[in-house]
Amino acid sequence: MKVVLPLLFGVGIFWFLMSKVDYAQVKAVIERGISWTWVAISLSIGLLSHIARGLRWRQQIRTLGVDPSVHDMSVAVFGNYGLNLIFPRLGEVWRCNYIAQTYGTSFTTTLGTMISERIVDMLMSLLIALVAFLCESHVFFRLIADNGGLGGGLIEALTSPQTYVVIAVVVVLVLICRRLFAENRMYRYVFGLVKNVWTGIMSLKDLPNKWEYLQYTLLLWGLYYLNSYTGLFFFDFTSSLSPTQALLVFIMGSMSLIVPVQGGLGAWHAMVIFALGCYGIGTTEAFSFAMVHWLIQEGFVLLLGLYALVVVAFRKNTKI
Repeated sequence: MKVVLPLLFGVGIFWFLMSKVDYAQVKAVIERGISWTWVAISLSIGLLSHIARGLRWRQQIRTLGVDPSVHDMSVAVFGNYGLNLIFPRLGEVWRCNYIAQTYGTSFTTTLGTMISERIVDMLMSLLIALVAFLCESHVFFRLIADNGGLGGGLIEALTSPQTYVVIAVVVVLVLICRRLFAENRMYRYVFGLVKNVWTGIMSLKDLPNKWEYLQYTLLLWGLYYLNSYTGLFFFDFTSSLSPTQALLVFIMGSMSLIVPVQGGLGAWHAMVIFALGCYGIGTTEAFSFAMVHWLIQEGFVLLLGLYALVVVAFRKNTKI
């Protein structure tokens, strides 16, 4: 169900988008030509971004007392993204398990390091969204105006006293349960898992060079943006977008990945098509771009994922 339902949801969104365009016109747009030079450049930048993520995560793993190789960290990231194309969110578990088994670390602690880096990424995405808002505020105001009901509901939930009362009640209940069941075997087991995860999260404060970690973070997100920006040069009708306009397209596409759908299928297309439409790019052209860009990028991710699985299989056979 966890695999089929998200896939059906993504396919449903994609099918809905397809119903809004003429397939013959989409084919004609694609036949005008794709710049394969820019495809190669964009994919090369994408590869570097995956390696950069592995290098950044490596710094946290080192605080656990091991020193994994750059290749192993890269394989872990390749497998992470590759598996997520089939099983949403399973890739994160797989890469933590791969490193834990390879270097003998605690899985839950390794998982904690991954969670902490995701927190950093969330903060970076919010920062980029803020920059995009400052650069393209007129577009954001248009988005809020077109989606006033959803925006108003979110603001109401965040400012409602009831929301914070519920949070306070949950915290109190957790503290009461901790006191009542402190000697319970199951409680100690669960508390131990949570403690290990928290240890991994707090690995950030034990980094010997936090400035270097920040540099890797800036490099990672810079590469993500360049990967997205150079992708706009696949077609002539998107190549004229400015760097700040490309930033909005990038952050809109990134926000869609919150939806647990394989590779952002459907959700990513919808957000990118909508963002391109804000700059006067027609639905047919926007759909053609989104479809081709997604297929090329995710096809490359799938190849990297297959490479990771081959490496793991070869390593197991060698040990046998």
